[in-house]
Amino acid sequence: MRNRRLSIGWPRRDSRHYRFPLPNAVWEYKLKPVEFVLLSYLCSQHSHGGANLSPEIIAKGVHMTMVTVKKYLVSLVDKELITSEYVPTFQCADSRKFFTLPNEIFLLNLPPSAFMVYAYLLLIEDRRTHTCHPSYNTIAAETGMTKNTVIKNISVLLDAGLITMEHSNYFDKCGMKWKGNNLYTILPAQIAVDQFHQRQLHQLELDAERRRVRKRQERFARDRPYATSRP
Repeated sequence: MRNRRLSIGWPRRDSRHYRFPLPNAVWEYKLKPVEFVLLSYLCSQHSHGGANLSPEIIAKGVHMTMVTVKKYLVSLVDKELITSEYVPTFQCADSRKFFTLPNEIFLLNLPPSAFMVYAYLLLIEDRRTHTCHPSYNTIAAETGMTKNTVIKNISVLLDAGLITMEHSNYFDKCGMKWKGNNLYTILPAQIAVDQFHQRQLHQLELDAERRRVRKRQERFARDRPYATSRP
């Protein structure tokens, strides 16, 4: 039996300014991960007044190549999920049939399949505790991925700081202990963004140090050619 969990301390902000809606019905289309990311990005941009989006701008926003973006935009147009001007055809008339994603998610450069798994966890999370406990098989069935791919992408989300995971167990009527589904807690996206920027800064510092070392070595070899030559 699960312990009752307290709601985590998310900042209280107007969600219209930092989140965007996606219709629950999007899962009925069995989109490929790249299609899902593109549709999500378009929904994000247009929900905040974005207009005149070109394939170049979209490619930069989702960290994909132009070839990939153009290919899957055509697919979304063919499925009538967006117009030829890249405007989503969904209307947010009934908020009960929509779930929301944070705008910051596009800053993290997640693999499309990890993005899709994250979106599914947000779809089914408890809005009070920000938790959910689907099985790997359930996630795989809803996202169209294999179980192994889901497991891999859960690890990506954990490393990114977007979720936490706890293992659980339960007892049957005979008193036998069984392994239950994992319990996922959705963390505020800004935490993941801060961690992402810290990793980027650390990598920049490492790269800068490597360049300084290389320049010193080159300068040493130039000033003392005999010291670096073989006898």
